[in-house]
Amino acid sequence: MSKKALQEVIDHQNFFAKLTNKTEMDINSLSDTDANELYHSIDGHMSPENLHCDGEISIAQARTKARMYMGAVAQLEKMGFAMPEDVYEIA
Repeated sequence: MSKKALQEVIDHQNFFAKLTNKTEMDINSLSDTDANELYHSIDGHMSPENLHCDGEISIAQARTKARMYMGAVAQLEKMGFAMPEDVYEIA
């Protein structure tokens, strides 16, 4: 599941990369810079107001989102990417 979760996060990042003409990420060739960007993105998504969509989703839906994001973090760690020190919501 964690590789699937990481791919979901990458797909989200790539959606915005296309809009801004940035280079897209590939799960099979992530750089340290890519991993740090993913960690920071996940960190932002894990803030309580973002995780719960400002109270618009159920607690069960928020837990599902949190599990997905933590699965992506686990996959990044499994791939050998260390979590940056300035990431707060994940730690």
